[in-house]
Amino acid sequence: MKNISKILLSALLISFVIVNVKVAQSSYWQSFLLHDFNSDTYLVPYDEVGDRISDDFPNLTHTALPLKVVKARYLIHMDSVDKAKIMLYKALKLHPDHMAARQMLGSLFLKEKKYDSAYTYSKTAFIKMPNVNSHRATYFEVLRKLNRTLELDEAFEKVKDKSESINHWYDYIFSKVILENNKEELTTLINEFKEKFSDEGADVIATLKNMISIGSRPYSIFSFLSAIGDNHFKNENYEKASEFYELALDFNQENYVLYENLAISYDSSERYSKALEYYDIVIDKFQPSDGRVEFYKGLLLIKTGNKNDGCLFLKRAADKNYILKTAQITASTVLVSFCSNN
Repeated sequence: MKNISKILLSALLISFVIVNVKVAQSSYWQSFLLHDFNSDTYLVPYDEVGDRISDDFPNLTHTALPLKVVKARYLIHMDSVDKAKIMLYKALKLHPDHMAARQMLGSLFLKEKKYDSAYTYSKTAFIKMPNVNSHRATYFEVLRKLNRTLELDEAFEKVKDKSESINHWYDYIFSKVILENNKEELTTLINEFKEKFSDEGADVIATLKNMISIGSRPYSIFSFLSAIGDNHFKNENYEKASEFYELALDFNQENYVLYENLAISYDSSERYSKALEYYDIVIDKFQPSDGRVEFYKGLLLIKTGNKNDGCLFLKRAADKNYILKTAQITASTVLVSFCSNN
């Protein structure tokens, strides 16, 4: 009898040790996996994820997120979609009330243009947990694809006053522009947005108004082309940047930052007459309040020998408290340096 008791005790102790080892090992890796998950990065190689951590025991992270869901996103990133789906279905079977796997499946079916399946999974995730940004984003995108405006309106009512509501408002306004672009209705929405989020910068409101003004498709093309221009600009390839900014202008003539960036690209590639032309468009048509255009025009005028006018524009930039953020130089400092004897 004593031998049997010893054997049972030994077995329990071994089981206890094995469980604790597994939990400790899982806990170590979870910190890396959850950092990737929350940051939307893939710093941990999948070989490490797949081989070094079990998703069966324990099968939940410290935050109650199914480990199979965490692993599935790495598989999706590796374009192993079928394997990811199998893992997500297993996660659903183990944790039917957890919505992360449903949202991820909905997103996968959306990319595959299997809209009925995407609708089923994304709607369930949204209805169960509507205030999660990823749930709302997938569901709203599916509704746009299916042209379900009434359902979009009903869904927005569920989240417009939630804690994450500013993101819900952005997505809803964007969706309404795509589906209807009813300028009267959208203007009312913008006014509600301004009242609800009074601390949001004027640039956000201007962007939303710009999107409404020109429509979603032209705005998307403009955004794509200007982003390429921004990348060339960042790499100091100013002639190439100006080419893409010029193309972007064909789709959006209401964005003053685009005109500014085009003018600075001309300026930086020594096409000064074109630069002045576009600086003046920004000043005369848009009259921005940040002082950026006056700062650059002032420098250009000084550079090309017109110091008196250049100092006048630098003074305007200084009065608007303009700061060149890349170098943390104020317009006031530059004004003193160039114009103190003027």
